Amino acid sequence: MGLGSRFHRLFGATLVSAVGTGMHAAALPLLVLQSTGNPLALSAVVVAAEIPWVLLSLHAGVVVDRLDRRRVMVWADLGRFAVLAALVVLVLTERVNLVWLVLAAFLLGVGQVFFDIAAQSAIPDFVSRDPRGLATANGRVAAAESVGEDFAGPPLGSALFGVGTVLPFAGNALSFAASGLLIFSIRPDAGKKVSGAPRASMRSEIAAGIRWLFGNRTLRALAVVSCLGNVAATAQFAMLALLATEVLDLPDFGFGLLLTATAIGATLGGLTAAAAARRLGPGTVMIVGKAGVGVAILVLGLAAEAWVAAAMMAVTGALMTAEKVVVSTLRQQIVPAELLGRVLSSSRLVVMAGGPVGAALGGVLAGVFAVQVSYVVAGGFLVLVALAFYPVLNNRALAGAADEQAA
Repeated sequence: MGLGSRFHRLFGATLVSAVGTGMHAAALPLLVLQSTGNPLALSAVVVAAEIPWVLLSLHAGVVVDRLDRRRVMVWADLGRFAVLAALVVLVLTERVNLVWLVLAAFLLGVGQVFFDIAAQSAIPDFVSRDPRGLATANGRVAAAESVGEDFAGPPLGSALFGVGTVLPFAGNALSFAASGLLIFSIRPDAGKKVSGAPRASMRSEIAAGIRWLFGNRTLRALAVVSCLGNVAATAQFAMLALLATEVLDLPDFGFGLLLTATAIGATLGGLTAAAAARRLGPGTVMIVGKAGVGVAILVLGLAAEAWVAAAMMAVTGALMTAEKVVVSTLRQQIVPAELLGRVLSSSRLVVMAGGPVGAALGGVLAGVFAVQVSYVVAGGFLVLVALAFYPVLNNRALAGAADEQAA
């Protein structure tokens, strides 16, 4: 179905910036090690890039709901362009050090928080709230992110870094400039119209978003099940390098191929999620997808052949991305437009809380028992999660929630 020029410009901006982000994600660790030679420095940069989600996501949700979402995305792109332009100058003048790298990673993370929440909240503004259009749009955006950040960007960034240290960062800066120009070209009336009514305090607006999230039975279930899914997914990915080298006996490039298989699966999952949801229903896609990911993780832990592991990684990527598309579509249908940024940011924070738990549990199980045990436990856990949430997230329950909101 046609999604209109406004969405296609958002899609183009997402794709081009995702490629740049993938380039940066591969090149930044190389620059850190080249500049410092210290693995702890690499950890500091990774933490700096991730911590803005914890510190600022709730505040970003308020900003996104208060302002024109198109402008929020443009300013986020301009800010990230400026950060990378400064980093390029530091690299060229050989003045880059750990302090600048940590600061750059943090500021880029801040920009990503605001851009991602604004972009996800703007999709209903650009497409309408028709579930078919929303699912198609969310699927294409998810596929674009996977292609750019996981498939095309990282190898391109690594290759460019080998040619010239500054090239991947310059390329990422240009990608943000192009993304900002595409978003800026969207008609202003496609974005959020700012109300002249007096504003409540930021704290009360954050609280309103949290109350809406946990006060709605379906949204609450979606947030909790996604958080529990993130526990298992993070445990899987945290131990993947160990599984690849010690169990599957793969060389370094073999580990990269497993990640590539995941990216291919994620791209296919994003492109087919809308059709699957129309044919099977969103509840079926979500519950069967969650259970299917659990089975795939379990089989991955028992696999002795590399091709089986690669197939399971592809299945995991496809089903997880299809679930993500369904969850995003349901949230956009249920939440009022003026609250979408805050509810989305609150949901993201809940989901992210599962990441550190999963990484820690995966490491403990692998250390005390064996790395395969962490996969078997994580996979079995996800199957149980799917069964436990079936009464709340089956097709009939979700259709009732949508009808209730429409009324």
